[in-house]
Amino acid sequence: MILFTALRLPQRLSKQILNTQRGVTGTRWSDIDNLHITTCYYGDIDLDIAETLDYELARYPLPSFELQLEGSGHTGNAPPLTLWLGVKNNKFLHDLNRYCISAAKRAGINPDMRDYKPHVTLGYLGAITPLERVMSFEKRTSRFNSAPFLIDEMILYSSHRRSNNNNLYKMEATYPMLLS
Repeated sequence: MILFTALRLPQRLSKQILNTQRGVTGTRWSDIDNLHITTCYYGDIDLDIAETLDYELARYPLPSFELQLEGSGHTGNAPPLTLWLGVKNNKFLHDLNRYCISAAKRAGINPDMRDYKPHVTLGYLGAITPLERVMSFEKRTSRFNSAPFLIDEMILYSSHRRSNNNNLYKMEATYPMLLS
């Protein structure tokens, strides 16, 4: 099963984000239930390894912290692949990413080791998406700035392909954080 850990957004913020998801022809927008900030991607994992990962992630309670979304952009150059909202730089979030990587290694998993660039994926661009639309979208959303919001749990998700091309993310485990 394909696994990743992520932070869920507050419902009010997710609804605010939905209002930005428009104006880019050929984009497959993320469903409101799929909006999240990935903390670590583990890939396709066997069930016994997944159970070990769950144990390792739950091993030490982590402190809660606040996050804030700011700015927007895209991944990929020719052509662009995804549209995203950025996360304001946050030491606790980067520490959480390192914690997840360490837990994965202890479970025998080789996690994604690319530079961690936290974001919320808004949508996936199609091959026919005009670059001018992408640039217009980024100009319109470049000043996006959410109010700070509390992160008090992390979730282990499995990802399942659906026929409409939007993946179904199933919650496999939650890891409550200590309120500070």
